Amino acid sequence: MNESEKLKVVLADRDGFYLQKLKRCLERKGDMTVVGMTDSGPAVLEMVRKLNADIVLLDILLGDRDGFWVLESLKKLGSDCICIMISAMDSDKMVRRAIGFGADYYMAKPIQGELLLERIHQLIEGEKRDKYEPSMNLNEEKSVYVIEGSYQNLEADISTTLSRMGISASIKGYHFIRRAIMMAVDNEEVLIGITKGLYPDIGKLFKTSASKVERAIRHAIESAWKKNGQQVYFEVVGYLTMDKPTNGQFIAALTEYFRIRQNEVSKKIS
Repeated sequence: MNESEKLKVVLADRDGFYLQKLKRCLERKGDMTVVGMTDSGPAVLEMVRKLNADIVLLDILLGDRDGFWVLESLKKLGSDCICIMISAMDSDKMVRRAIGFGADYYMAKPIQGELLLERIHQLIEGEKRDKYEPSMNLNEEKSVYVIEGSYQNLEADISTTLSRMGISASIKGYHFIRRAIMMAVDNEEVLIGITKGLYPDIGKLFKTSASKVERAIRHAIESAWKKNGQQVYFEVVGYLTMDKPTNGQFIAALTEYFRIRQNEVSKKIS
């Protein structure tokens, strides 16, 4: 493969030895080349601009501005490079924050080299498919969604259920599904025509396209079905199905489950 055809990668971490290990891992198969390594947030931006990087792998903790600042700055620049955050801080709060700032994926240290390469290629393939899918013009205004009901633990309960299904908080589909269920529990009409309504609304909240929302949710459900998702889904809907549900069926089933639980909580409160 010619150098011009290789994916260009920028690495950012305070551990120079770790950067060298990552570089060897990424360049092993010959389809990627590391064009820059740094421990500085501003330097990452400069490298992405000057070197036209395709992929950025960065830690949260960097010298002179952190990884969240880098993600936010790349978004403001309109960069379309793929960003993967790799950090020893493995908490749901950090994952949500990274995804919210624009990270495409989050991995906790220590990472497996083969898994990292697999995730990078999956994300690259996803970006290629985006070019052939119609994009939607979404209102970029900042929007805040507030649950009106009295079920205060709804978000936490949805998170627990998705985690039991094997849907990791490190993927965007997890956050899109959770938001969709919360919106549908509060207003079941959003489930009518989810392609033209729910997906664009979630896309507006996360500043992404409706097509990316749809695909991320589909990927999350497929991932769950390969793990423990089928059994947990059976517990939720009350019947066993061998067929993987569609996005709409999955969201509707979980919405009904949590709406019933919300009603039960409301009766106890009253």
